[in-house]
Amino acid sequence: MVEIEFRCGDLLPQEQTVVTAGFARHSEGVSAPPFEKQHLSWVAREATTVVGVLTADLLWDWLYIDELWVDEAQRGRGLGKRLMQQAEGYAREKGLSGLWLWTQSWQAADFYQRLGYQEFTRFENFPVGHSRIGFRKQL
Repeated sequence: MVEIEFRCGDLLPQEQTVVTAGFARHSEGVSAPPFEKQHLSWVAREATTVVGVLTADLLWDWLYIDELWVDEAQRGRGLGKRLMQQAEGYAREKGLSGLWLWTQSWQAADFYQRLGYQEFTRFENFPVGHSRIGFRKQL
């Protein structure tokens, strides 16, 4: 009989290996492109202090912007835009189809729209009273 165990947190490394291999076998069986995710980051420093970070995942031919953070003292100075331009330049250089990301309604929706990103989905009341918004920019 199969038993199900509940835990909080990540899978154990050996469990993750089994899952990853299972997904790979399934994808190969249905002729899907190989799943090869690469983690990328751009780190902005002023002297030795980190003042901005953009992290992303490259998967297939799209770049997913995971985190964009700019120190409060640097906001409004164009650093966020520069980090996004770096990621976009990388995507263009690699011949990717585009970039995409999630943001919350209280965060930076207007910022992404000014950079040419288009909303492609919205989850209302996530969390209650707010929205989670998906943006993408095709290259």
